[in-house]
Amino acid sequence: MQLNNVVDCAAERQPADTAPLATAVQTNGIQNAVLPAAQFRREPRRRANCKARTAELTGAAALEAGLGHAIRHNALEVHYQPQYELESGRSCGVEALARWTRTTGEIVAPSVFIPIAEQSGLIHALGASILNAACLAMVAWERQNARSMILAVNVSAIQINNNFLKVLIRALEVSGFAANRLELEITESALMANTDLAIRCLTDWKNLGVRIALDDFGSGYSSLSHLSRLPVDCLKLDRSLVQMMTRDSKGARVMELMIELGRKLEMDVIAEGVETEQQFQMLKDLNCPRVQGFLLARPMPETLAGMTLNRPWGNRAAPPQPMRNAAGDSHAH
Repeated sequence: MQLNNVVDCAAERQPADTAPLATAVQTNGIQNAVLPAAQFRREPRRRANCKARTAELTGAAALEAGLGHAIRHNALEVHYQPQYELESGRSCGVEALARWTRTTGEIVAPSVFIPIAEQSGLIHALGASILNAACLAMVAWERQNARSMILAVNVSAIQINNNFLKVLIRALEVSGFAANRLELEITESALMANTDLAIRCLTDWKNLGVRIALDDFGSGYSSLSHLSRLPVDCLKLDRSLVQMMTRDSKGARVMELMIELGRKLEMDVIAEGVETEQQFQMLKDLNCPRVQGFLLARPMPETLAGMTLNRPWGNRAAPPQPMRNAAGDSHAH
């Protein structure tokens, strides 16, 4: 891809309509050669486009090199976003998320470096690094808090292959983390790209005891016929459904149907992207089991996440508790 862009730039410096000019020089001499006016107008634009492409390629190459260096030297961070039981407010799990700050101090968004990792093949080393670190962190938290939680880890479509099974086995063996508390999140689009391969790989992973969550469910790739074949334990409802739910009654009914679908299929359900109190209350009314979003807690470093997990409702203010008067009657304040 990079070579093609370089060739394109070279071609732009030698436009096709310079052929008449070369002929004119050879035939009539330089004095009689006439440079087409259109070429003068196009040349600055071509040069600007070429410079922009070169800068883009240089920037992408630098990011790829920097990302590879960060992975090799364990310079990536893992942040954790807590998940909560909606009824009790108790934390029931975390999602592990990769974060990258360059040596210059620049924070590179996951939406930028994850695609680079996938295109370059670095996603395999990156995914293994995040999985190993997150499993070790969970074991430490469980020892401190004397209770178990779910660890959700994202799996790229590129990682859906036979080799990832070895990565899973190693992470679980080295950390001692229980397989039945590891939840692998795979997007609908990744599963639909090659359903037969996905079913084979997911079945192998499930045989280890790990859980499978269908991420971004309802974002546009849903296929109920495929869903019935996939060994999925959890539906993670896309944030677009959560946002749509509060806009009109149809959106709320769609959310209700998605939650009911999970129940009928005996799957856990978690709504992601919960950012407002209105969304929270509507999901509570619809009996959504688990929630995740900025209203409750943002992704945070390991130490801060460990403290937040012990706080009911995370950063959201706890709902008022009933108070009892002298006669024993309760009332809300």
